[in-house]
Amino acid sequence: MTVIDEDNAPSTSGGILGCLFSSCSSDPKGSVHRAWSITVLFTLVFFGIAILETLTLKDTNASLALKLAAVWTTILQLVVIVVGTFIIKRYSTSFSVGFLLGMVIVISQQHLLVGITFAHTSYGNWFENAIFSNMSFALFAFYFLFAIILMQFKTSIMIAAVDAKGFRRPTLNSGGD
Repeated sequence: MTVIDEDNAPSTSGGILGCLFSSCSSDPKGSVHRAWSITVLFTLVFFGIAILETLTLKDTNASLALKLAAVWTTILQLVVIVVGTFIIKRYSTSFSVGFLLGMVIVISQQHLLVGITFAHTSYGNWFENAIFSNMSFALFAFYFLFAIILMQFKTSIMIAAVDAKGFRRPTLNSGGD
């Protein structure tokens, strides 16, 4: 059961974000889904690039920290895709949407740092480092924009925990124990 609360609907008339997202206000849930789909698409491309970068660094004498950063970034991409898709498609409670928002902001900042780090490293193939760095910076922008869109329309995609798929209300046993 979905309840529409017009008093707490996202405001698109005020502020910079309201003006920026006024064209998306007619379908806020669809806008969040489309933004997440684009982010996932670019994340999957980055995942392939990150695997190549990890394999290249494995064969060089790069520092353990640089290798770990590449591996950790690669692993986190799958985690973010799975968790984010589950939250958006299936379990959009206020807590889980807030968790996703925080996770996306942290991952966005990680991509900024990884992009800067790998832009200036001399280990591995310089071309692969440049692709990895530029794609990481692009994902910083995509995740940051998705976070702004999610923050603007978070009330439009939230559902009550009892309305989430797979949640069963406890039934009272009328048989008496």
